[in-house]
Amino acid sequence: MGHREDSTTGSAMSKSTLGKLALQERTRREILHKSDLIPPLPDVVVRVMALLNQGDIEPEDLEEHLRYDQVLVAKMLGLVNSPFYGMNRKIASIKDAVMVLGFRGLRSLILATSTADYMMSDYSCYGHSEKGLWKHSLAVASAARTLGKIVGLSSEEQEELFIAGLLHDIGKMLVAPYLQERNINFSPEKGPMVETERKAIGMDHAEAGALVAAKWNLSEMVQELLRAHHEPSDCPESLLTPLAVLRIADSLAHESGTGYREDSLPPADISETDLQAISPATQDWAGTKQEIQEAVDAALAGMSKICS
Repeated sequence: MGHREDSTTGSAMSKSTLGKLALQERTRREILHKSDLIPPLPDVVVRVMALLNQGDIEPEDLEEHLRYDQVLVAKMLGLVNSPFYGMNRKIASIKDAVMVLGFRGLRSLILATSTADYMMSDYSCYGHSEKGLWKHSLAVASAARTLGKIVGLSSEEQEELFIAGLLHDIGKMLVAPYLQERNINFSPEKGPMVETERKAIGMDHAEAGALVAAKWNLSEMVQELLRAHHEPSDCPESLLTPLAVLRIADSLAHESGTGYREDSLPPADISETDLQAISPATQDWAGTKQEIQEAVDAALAGMSKICS
């Protein structure tokens, strides 16, 4: 009799496990194949980004396209005149912004402005406070660009790091609705966030974020950094230093608690491997952290007022 009960229990558990696996696979396929789950960037942003990627353009070309979206222009000029950019004169036009920031800097500014709404939704299942994902992303973006400069990366790499930092968690936009639907909330006690996501839906936000970056035609560097920011072993060797910078920036933002509820702070440990990858910048780690924090504070003070 006992044997039959054990057999029945085992069969039930097996069916339960298979059911979970089937649900994971179904959800994963849905995210992978339903591209309409990924909202497109605004048309004007797509056109301007395409122009910026060409390289051989004039500021007037950008103004010609951006003038059709005065709200975007107003936000951009508000941002470039905020403490984050520390300009010593008033920037009154897109042409002025290009002259000061360069095309790469303008691209970062456009993305920061146009993607803000996507990161201001309800992400409380991840432990984020109100608009917390946006604030956390700003902190990581600013920290990554600042640390990239300290480490000696090129201006182009610094801007790519800003974009990667800004969008490193954009995959939560795709994953969060499934977690909310299944009443799954992340907490540090449950283990690594990506493992919780994989168990729940068969995909983590890092992989989902790379899908978003691909649809938005962002660079291969940004796509790879998003995909690997929780799994360094998945990163091409040529990007190990930028990845270490991004991961350290993320950990510093966790350490400060920016964008998270106090009862849901994620681990803030910085791996020794990442620190070694950016040496000798770590020789004055206290001074480095101070410089990064000042940049983050300026970013939050400036951008949060505009993109609210």
